This record gives sequence, structure tokens and C-alpha cells, in this order.
Amino acid sequence: MDDDLAERPAKRVRQACEPCRRKKAKCPGEQPVCSLCARLRQQCLYAEERRRPLPEEISRPTDSESRRSLALEDRLRSLEGKLGQVLTVLGSKGESQEPTEPNVPLVTLSMPSSSITLPPWEDIIPVAELYLLYCDSQPLPLFHRDSFLATIQTREAELLFAILALASRFSYSHNSGNDPAGLVNSYAEIARGLVMKRVSEGPVELSTLQCLCLLSLVDFTNGHTHRSSVHSSLAMNLAQSANLGQEPRSPMSTLVREERRRCFWSICLLKRLHGGVFSILDIPEVGGPPFPQSPARPACYLSPAPSTAEMRRSDMEDEGIIAYVVTLSEVFARSARYVRLHGRPSNVPPWSPHSEYSKILALQMDLETRMPYIHRFKPANLGERSLDELQAHREYWGPWFLNQFMYHTSLCLLNHPLLLSLSLRNFRSTIPEIFLQHTSDLISSHTTWIIHFINYFEEKSFLVSDPLLGYGAAVVATIELQLSFTENSTIREQKRERFTKCVQFVQQIGEKWPHMAQLAHRLQRLEDAVSATYQSDPGAQNQSLLIDLSRFWEILEYSSNSDMQSARRLFGESLYSGSSAGAEVSQTSPLPAPFRLSAQEEGTPNFPTHAFNNNTAFPGQDYGSNSLVSPQQLNLSNEEFSILATNFFSQGQEFLRSGDNWDSVGNF
Repeated sequence: MDDDLAERPAKRVRQACEPCRRKKAKCPGEQPVCSLCARLRQQCLYAEERRRPLPEEISRPTDSESRRSLALEDRLRSLEGKLGQVLTVLGSKGESQEPTEPNVPLVTLSMPSSSITLPPWEDIIPVAELYLLYCDSQPLPLFHRDSFLATIQTREAELLFAILALASRFSYSHNSGNDPAGLVNSYAEIARGLVMKRVSEGPVELSTLQCLCLLSLVDFTNGHTHRSSVHSSLAMNLAQSANLGQEPRSPMSTLVREERRRCFWSICLLKRLHGGVFSILDIPEVGGPPFPQSPARPACYLSPAPSTAEMRRSDMEDEGIIAYVVTLSEVFARSARYVRLHGRPSNVPPWSPHSEYSKILALQMDLETRMPYIHRFKPANLGERSLDELQAHREYWGPWFLNQFMYHTSLCLLNHPLLLSLSLRNFRSTIPEIFLQHTSDLISSHTTWIIHFINYFEEKSFLVSDPLLGYGAAVVATIELQLSFTENSTIREQKRERFTKCVQFVQQIGEKWPHMAQLAHRLQRLEDAVSATYQSDPGAQNQSLLIDLSRFWEILEYSSNSDMQSARRLFGESLYSGSSAGAEVSQTSPLPAPFRLSAQEEGTPNFPTHAFNNNTAFPGQDYGSNSLVSPQQLNLSNEEFSILATNFFSQGQEFLRSGDNWDSVGNF
């Protein structure tokens, strides 16, 4: 008898502790503290164990009600006790850090502190309010805004940690002496551990995908581009597996339905903004769910009466500003892929309708025709908007500014002088004059638009919280830097001023986002390198001087997963193999300057005398159509992609003009 009892399997745990029950985790059942709670250093409480009622208790319903009441009170005390714990440990301060570029505050990979718990609600709510102000739709429209604060206490723990990781950086001023990087990192690591446990053990909920989106954004802005891609790709795979792109047929609350749509489009937007060329056609349900609800454009009481053009286009269906951000993000993603080609020559010239250049430009023009007039620049009346008004309606102006910057940045990338000069190596003698004028006018106009917005933010003291706007300024900075190396002192000073303005703007955004601080540092490093080359040979006659183009690519490739620091932090020795890019040296010629009529002789064509000398498009040397010099001949390292200084500095200044008068420039 005793032997039979000894051979019986252990009794199944009757009751899980309250923390394990709430998280649907398998509870070991040890009392008074289970081993899982002990390992997580969280408070472990058990509700009163249910027991079979005695015969005399069956006839006493008041006692049964009392027991149920006590059980509910125990559960409530358990929940309050867990949520009431304060943050006691901020993580190890002795974490080893991966060497990075100097003076750049990148957040490093570290292990989470198991003793970190959610702060009390009086600390969480203010951070959630900051999330609404500075992160909602800047760039991801992830949550239903009107119910976000009311439902914050019902959100899963992993999602709360992710929200804290993203928005806590706005709780500290840059000069306060507080460094939120450690806190952000700790919150993110806890959220990552919880969400990965959820993915592996289930059940995967909508909050799981929302958490992955926020973690991807946190990782990307902290310089972990590879891990960011892992999170966003996992979110996309889970969304496709769960048919999130298809409207559910089962009855569902309006709030849940709206957040499903927002989560789906946020995943798409996240992939595109971080360099993934993702088309909605890749999803079986062509077109996806309806776009999220968008805030209306704030009224401006001083606005003039609607113009004829506005009235004529008023019959166009307005899908909301968020919808147009999502659709335009496809152009931005394709432009990013275009940059990753590094101007690789092709047999198809960019002016051909079959070229990627023309296809992207056509797509952008087509999307522009679908955008209602009300969301364009002119009817926005930005000059009449006060700072208080902009702050009060950031839910609209945040995505509106993002839309503007994506529009102008994409055109700056497509027509970047460096990319064009590299891609046209096969067509130097056959470049149409109209194409030169076309690219010249586009780059002049759209760099000026970015500068205009930077000036506007400075004038209004508007805090830009969307890091992608900083990338747009960095792209313009590379263009202004290249044009600043000229003997014309007026042009040189103007371009230097615009370059400095862009760098300062990126630095300001870098106070909250570490990867923007790194981008600003790279811009300054690029300026030092190019300046040293130019000062060594101001006449650009020394053919042996080289400019390392890898310094350009690390700026222009905003979403590049070739970031060596990110790869080294994620991959182990069995996978990490260093940079895969080989040495490549270009001897391409810059583009010729488009012909312009002089202001004094508009009636008579006046060909400039310098049209075909060594300072314009056709240097004295006749390089091959696709001439690449052996890296060994020029003693370059394997990580350099360089261009001869004579080809970099010999741009005719009319090729990229300084910009027309602001009032005459087109607008989106």
C-alpha cells in the first residue's frame, strides 16, 4: 500500500499564484513563494484555495458569498501590491560597452535586471501622456488615441515596458544631468524578454505585435539596426499568419477593430521607413484593411476664403493625413533601395521610362495626384500657426511634417549629385540637356524646402520629435557640403551656412535619439575629411587625392543593415564576418552644367567659356565608360569606396543652383 502511494505521480498543482495566473504562465506551485516569482523577484501571492464545502456550509449562502468576496479582495491586493512596487534597481552600471564613434551616446546591448518591475501608475501615466504628445504618429500611428490613456492600465506588461522605453527619454531635459539611456535600455530588455516568451509560449495577442513595433523603433534609434529588423520582420510574419491584413468577420468592438488596422499599417510603415521595400501587393488580401482614422486638419481662423483650386478639388475623397503618410512611405522605401545601389551604372539611362529613377519619380507624381488639396502646404497656413497651436494639435502636424519631409527627401535622394554622377558614367557624352535642367531644378527646389522647414521650426521653437526629419536634413547637408567647395566666396558662405544649419538640426534631434547624434557626428567627420582633401589641392589637379565615399554612404543609407557596430553587437563569431563590401574606386566625371541664359543677354545664347575645361564635366583625361581602378594601385583599405578629388570638386556651380526665390518655388 505504501509502495503504491510512493509510485503515484505528483499531484497536479491545484492553484497558480496570482502573478502566474494573470500572465497565463505555468506556475510551479511552491508555497509560500513559487520558484518562478522568486527568480523574477516579484511578489508572489496566492488567493485563498478553494476547498469542497462542508455539508453545513451548503446551507449557509452568506458564508459562500463571504468567501468569494475574500478571494476577490485577495486578488485585488495581489494586483495592487505588484503595481505598487517602485523601481529599485536601474541595472548594472558596470556593463561593458562596444567601442563606437567618439562622443556618440549609443545605447549598448545588455542583460536586463531581473529585479526591475513596473513603476507605480502615478509614474506611468505621465510617460504615457508624453508618448501621445511626442511619439504618437511620429512616426507610428499604433494606438487609438482617444482611448489610449483610459485603457493604459489594461495593457499587457510587455507593452507597458516598451512604451516606457520609447517615451521615457522625453521625461528628461538635455541639460538636467540625468541620463535616461540606462533606464530606456532596462525597460526595453524587460519588454523584449516578456514578448519573446509570449511568442514562444503563446498566446500571441495584438499587444504582442504592438510591443514588437515599439521595440523595433527603440532598437533602430539606439543603433541596433539588425535587431530592429528582426523585431519588425517577426511582427510582419505574425501579422500575416494571423490575417491581420484582413478585416475580421466576427463581431468586435470599434476600439479593437481600429487598433488592429493601426497595428497593421504601423508594421508596414515601420518596414518601409527602415528600408524595407514592402508592397501591399505582397499580402494575399490586396489593398489591406482600411486606413486608420486620421485627425482633421486644425482650423485656422485667419485663413482666407478657399481658392478656386481648393474648391475644384474638394470632391476628392479625403482618407486622412495618416493614409497619405503610409502611401508615400513606399516611395521613400524605394528611394532608399535606389541609394543602396551606390550609383551602379546600368545599360538603362535614368531618363528612360524603364529605369528605376523614372519609375520612382512616376510613382511619386501619381501619389501626389491622389492627395487632397487640404493637406498640402499652401492651405496649411503655417506662418499663421502659433507654437501653442502646433503643440495642441501634434496628432495632425506630426504626420503632416513627416509627409512633407518624406516627399522632399525622396526627391533629394533621387537627384543627389553624387549618385547621378556615379550612375551616368556610361552616358557622359549623351546626357540630354533637358535632363540636366530637370535634375538641377529639382535638387535646388527640394533642398530649399528642407531648409525652409528647419528655419520654421527654429523660428517657432517647435520641438521635432520624429527622428526621420533629422535624416532629411542630413541628406541636404551632404549636398550643401559638396557645393560649398568653390572659389566663389558668396556661394561658399551660403552653402556653409546651410550645411551648418542642417547639422545643428540633426544634433538637436540627437538629444533624444542616439542614432541622430551619431548621424550628426558622421556629418562633421565627413566635413573634416572632404575639407582636408580640398585644402590639400584647392585646384583639384592632383589625380592621386581621393575622397572616401563610404563616409557618404553611412549617412545616405539611413536604414543600412551593413552597420558594422550593429552587426558586431548581435552576431557571434560563427556568423559575424565583418564588412562584405569590397574596395571600389571610381574615376567618374561629374555631370555637365546645364546651359542657362545669362541675365544680361536673355535674347542671345551665351555659351560659358568654361564649358569644356577641366573644371566642368569633361576632364582632360578620357576615362573608360565604366573605369574602375585597382584598389592595390591606390593603396586603399578594403572598407573604402573612393572617388578622385578632381571629380568631386569640379562640379559646375550652375549644375546645382543655390535655389530660386522662396516665393517662386513649387510646393507639395
